[in-house]
Amino acid sequence: MNIKYLFFIMGVVCACHTTPGYVIKGDLKHFSGKMFLMTLDTEQKVDTLISVEVKNGMFEMRGYVQEPIFAWLQADKGDFKIPFFLENMEFVLDADMSNPTIFELTGGRLQALREQFKKEVEDSIQAKRRVLREEYKKSVEADSLFGVLTVRARMDNLDSLYDYKENLFIRENNNIVSAALLRGHLKELVRKKKLIQKFELLGDTARNSVIGRELKVYVERERRIAVGSIAPDFTLNTPDGKSLALHAVKARIKILDFWASWCGPCREENPTVKRLYDKYHDSDLEVVSVSLDMKKEAWVKAIEQDSLPWIHVSDLQGWECAAAKLYGVSGIPCIIVLDEDNRIIGTDLRGKELEEFIAKVLLK
Repeated sequence: MNIKYLFFIMGVVCACHTTPGYVIKGDLKHFSGKMFLMTLDTEQKVDTLISVEVKNGMFEMRGYVQEPIFAWLQADKGDFKIPFFLENMEFVLDADMSNPTIFELTGGRLQALREQFKKEVEDSIQAKRRVLREEYKKSVEADSLFGVLTVRARMDNLDSLYDYKENLFIRENNNIVSAALLRGHLKELVRKKKLIQKFELLGDTARNSVIGRELKVYVERERRIAVGSIAPDFTLNTPDGKSLALHAVKARIKILDFWASWCGPCREENPTVKRLYDKYHDSDLEVVSVSLDMKKEAWVKAIEQDSLPWIHVSDLQGWECAAAKLYGVSGIPCIIVLDEDNRIIGTDLRGKELEEFIAKVLLK
């Protein structure tokens, strides 16, 4: 064998065995048992990366990750759980398990970055919010309208300050931590229709991280149901078992209403939708209600109790409803208004706002 080729092979083998990975060393006082290193797989199910036996309070974990991920250390006893960003570096955990709130996890550039943002921005703003909540309570008790309005304005300023600080952090840090910040208040961003705007601030590395790829799914959903987009079609069954496609329903204006029999706010909104249906059905208004119920009996009973004469469909899968997932529904009632071409012309409309919107588009 060629001696140069032999040295090349030996070099490759050595390189493979010396590939740097992560090391987690732990010193747990007053503990015996197992420690687990956990994360989420691509389907958001818990995945155990490593489990080790703690001996004399000490443990060590070694492994390798292709990219930084969000993970957590968890003991098999009690509620001891420490979330952190796992990357190929050394981490040291020092904890007193007689009081699980006392611990220190050091190591990891990304984890340090996250802790810094928490300390300098989140904790600081949260402390100010606590003070304002007390001031608001006192203003309400004193029946001071000026005080209430002043505190609300200051609360809004804090929200704007956090938004500014978060945007600044995201622009300066193209990594998984930036994506995780958005994931931390994802429901709020979806509700306020701000996810796309925030996601576009992320750099390529952040977007392509494990959490960034998860966010992208929600971004694509939001784009599908943005005003001006063609509403995604779906087919579900009516209470009598007949399949019906959304686009097969022809009307000048369609109200697409996601609801459920067990949803109090939905039942409170039903009279508003019924008034609109009774008033404008002859003017070519149709309503398609998608139920997130799981029991047909409860669904049908609610339709009868609330006297809802329009189109009803469901797959009786609850929050796993195919149409609800297609539209990214995270809360109900969720009402979307479509025109005759199935183009979305209104979202998140309820009560008086919904009535005024329907009157405007039908009477123009």
